[in-house]
Amino acid sequence: MYAMQYSITLPADYDMNIIRQRVATRGHLLDTFPGLGLKAFLIRERGIDGSPVNQYAPFYLWTSIAGVNNFLWGNNAGFSGIVDSFGRPIVQHWTGVAFEKGAEY
Repeated sequence: MYAMQYSITLPADYDMNIIRQRVATRGHLLDTFPGLGLKAFLIRERGIDGSPVNQYAPFYLWTSIAGVNNFLWGNNAGFSGIVDSFGRPIVQHWTGVAFEKGAEY
């Protein structure tokens, strides 16, 4: 399992509804992305719950490094849309060591 996250800090007066709309219209494009296990589209909104900034920070869990590489470097509906809109952010990533299945499994 591989975790990946990047943050895009936006201007203080940025309308965060643009990000919400982006997620609503584009987020489903990753539903069947090869190797993607989980996605979470996180936001921080300046002045809400103490946040000093507007920020969009997607988080992903991957089942394969090939999926990560395809997402980051492939010409697809993934990361290329972020790069086109906001430039290439720094991507943080972690390798999972173990996991334990919950009661649902």
